[in-house]
Amino acid sequence: MEAVVGLLLLTVCHGVETYCDGRQDGAQCYGALGEAMVLQLMDDASEIPRYEWKKGTSLILNGRRNSIITNTIGSRSTFTPDNGTFRISNLNRTDSGEYTLTLFNSDGQMTASRTLQLSVQAPVSSVQLVSECLSQGQMKVSCSSEGGDSPQYSWTLDGHTLTDTELLSGSKETNIITLKQHVSGRLVCSVRNHISSVSKEQIISVCRGVETYCDGRQDGAQCYGALGGAVVLQLMDDASEITRYEWKKGTSLIFNGRRNIIITNTTGNRSAFIPDNGTLKINDLRRTDSDEYTLTFFDSNGQETGSQTLKLSVEAPVSSVQLVSECLSQGQIWAFCSSEGGDSPQYSWTLDGHTLTDTELLSGSNETNIITLKQNVSGRLVCSVRNHISSVSKEQIISVCRDHSLLTCGLLSVAAVVSFVGIGVYFKWKKIKYEKAEESAAPRRTEKSEDSSVTELRSLPD
Repeated sequence: MEAVVGLLLLTVCHGVETYCDGRQDGAQCYGALGEAMVLQLMDDASEIPRYEWKKGTSLILNGRRNSIITNTIGSRSTFTPDNGTFRISNLNRTDSGEYTLTLFNSDGQMTASRTLQLSVQAPVSSVQLVSECLSQGQMKVSCSSEGGDSPQYSWTLDGHTLTDTELLSGSKETNIITLKQHVSGRLVCSVRNHISSVSKEQIISVCRGVETYCDGRQDGAQCYGALGGAVVLQLMDDASEITRYEWKKGTSLIFNGRRNIIITNTTGNRSAFIPDNGTLKINDLRRTDSDEYTLTFFDSNGQETGSQTLKLSVEAPVSSVQLVSECLSQGQIWAFCSSEGGDSPQYSWTLDGHTLTDTELLSGSNETNIITLKQNVSGRLVCSVRNHISSVSKEQIISVCRDHSLLTCGLLSVAAVVSFVGIGVYFKWKKIKYEKAEESAAPRRTEKSEDSSVTELRSLPD
């Protein structure tokens, strides 16, 4: 795979004092964190009997004509009545907010009011631009910056905005793009926000994809090539010593020649045979290139003197490995490894540089993409995915998982105790309530009995 990283330009624009016209109601102003800004609040304060400027309900500034009565942030700000500008230095994030300017007449009556929204942002800086050739000749490019609030991205190639004919995925407003095959030139990524702008430039070359080599001089050789890439096949030592030769795919002639002269090449500009060293290079490999090939040699009389076969398999390379791990209920770790694309992927695992052992594995094996690690296993876990023409790996630091079964059991026990206590309290309450009801009912029955006796006595004759 061809390297294409070329660092040329870095431009950072920050540390500059910003200006904002806040004379219109609802104005939106932006300032750089740690820097200074000038807010135009009015034209000339000398014409205004009284004014005050607040952030929310907190008074910042008030004055009368050219006299400043109060400035609560006077240690890092100045107001110039003659031109109505308020300068704040060393901006911090707490300066962000809505500000209100209120104007009064000589009688103290409000004559006007307008608001201003101030947003303090960290400037973008230190842009990084990284490019990578993909298996089929495309180029993936990522652009990132250190710091910077609300960064926005834009791309140009040789001075013009990227077009759909150049972009395979992403857009000119995202920080990661993929360029189509055969795209080259001066690529510039610009990162900006409301108070800063940074750009990075890189000269990119055409990606050639994955190139593999195979020695096919032995009869029955097995060779592999990357889909979209190139393969170099060593067919013989030196064709200048061979009177005549031909190379076929199945029964279809690919090329033939006499010593150092190529007579026929049916693949056109996709392949080239170099007689001096006996190598055949095939570019832009396709799945239809997979097949059995036969090289046959002839003498000056046209008689066959020998032949050898070669098996070519074209595979898509593995890429973009994902590694996901999860703690299970009893403290084990479940890990899953997968890759985008890739024919016949094979997996292998290591922990802290050594192959996983039976003392660490609960289920799965070093050759499966899903494994379960035993309790108390931790360290640097690496999953490698490979096939015959590519290899990719992903690592993850794993920590010991806590056994949640004991916690669950404990919680269930606590719940059971709370339930029993609750039931006991309920029945105790019921008993007390019943006894109170009995006590309150007994006097009433006695009183009723005494009243009845009096009634009976009064009903007797004199």
